[in-house]
Amino acid sequence: MNYAVDTLEPLRGTRVYLDTGHTGWHAVSSIVPRLLKGGVERASGFYTNASNYQSDDANSWYGKLISSCIAYVDGGGDAADCPHQSAPRAETQGWIDAHVHVPASRMTHFVTDSSRNGKGPWTPPAGKYTDPQDWCNPPDRGLGARPTLRTGDPLQDARLWIKTPGESDGLCLRGTQGPEDPERGTVDPKAGDWFPQQALELARLARPPLL
Repeated sequence: MNYAVDTLEPLRGTRVYLDTGHTGWHAVSSIVPRLLKGGVERASGFYTNASNYQSDDANSWYGKLISSCIAYVDGGGDAADCPHQSAPRAETQGWIDAHVHVPASRMTHFVTDSSRNGKGPWTPPAGKYTDPQDWCNPPDRGLGARPTLRTGDPLQDARLWIKTPGESDGLCLRGTQGPEDPERGTVDPKAGDWFPQQALELARLARPPLL
């Protein structure tokens, strides 16, 4: 990772952002040491929610917490002390106000993926599947906000469509024998292949609407 950052970031017209997963996966205190070890402070920043469905609000908050935690560690703090993204926001903001005194211009920036988060993450039916794979071609999702560099957040450089809408996440069996995706009644295309049914869903259920 360090080699990639040091090789690519200096190139003209190139900006490097390191992966954090998403707010429903890695705790802030867990991902920050990995980002620092990977050279995030020599990159343009980090990104969240690639190929996932977390809301813009959740992604922006997660990014703010990660950036704040990096600043806290740079000041001599321990990442283990950084608040989890699920903690009450008022309480967490109080922690940031007390421990982070760095202007946004000097903090680590981030971008987010809004390609499929218009309706947020899918909540699987309770008790229906042994492994619901809520990340894998979930039904009834929609396109999210359009890509933009105008985020209104001094720490967030952009919203991007990192995952191409309509590309399959792979064969989703949800703990069954398959070969069909039991939630869709079809055999899902291989990861990266075009998935017409999902593409139409994303367009039809886009938030904000396409038209």
